[in-house]
Amino acid sequence: MLLRILDNRPKLIVMLIISVLAAFEVQRYVIYPIESLLNFEITQYASMVYVPAGVIFLSFYLLRWWFLPVILIGRTYISLQLAPAELILDMMIFNLVVALLYPLWLYLLNNANWDVFGDVDKNQLTISGAMIFALLLSFSTGILSAINQTVSGVVPLDQALQYTLHFIIGDTIGTGVILFLFYQLLKLNLKWRKQKNG
Repeated sequence: MLLRILDNRPKLIVMLIISVLAAFEVQRYVIYPIESLLNFEITQYASMVYVPAGVIFLSFYLLRWWFLPVILIGRTYISLQLAPAELILDMMIFNLVVALLYPLWLYLLNNANWDVFGDVDKNQLTISGAMIFALLLSFSTGILSAINQTVSGVVPLDQALQYTLHFIIGDTIGTGVILFLFYQLLKLNLKWRKQKNG
């Protein structure tokens, strides 16, 4: 079933949008409460394992530019859950800037002769390469988000660096978790297909 969805772009886009929204609900009702038990002050601003970032990363990996509906709808929904609706225009502009970081980093890495996603040579696709790409995205998004949150007064200036570090760690670990789960599901689907055909 997963393989049929991967081959159908409209279905894949819808499934990934639903996955981002579901990942945020899991984040809000499962991961955030667990993190709050750890009693780290900064977890009120940034999660240490942020799975929606992983789903958005996976959507870029699978769809490239077609991931724009996923990131814009997903991040805007999440932003509306965390901030007042009056800031919708600011949120959408910020989310668009974040969305453009994905192809920008891919372009920069490809121009540095690093085929991160194995587009030219499938042997170049590695989990470590994908995680380095995720780290670069998390780093740039974390800095932009820290500036945005500090200027708007949500995160105090003295906690901006801590916020950025947690943001980077949370997005990168969340991406690793989602990539691991995706590859496990993919292997399981390939195994089922082989058994069904064999």
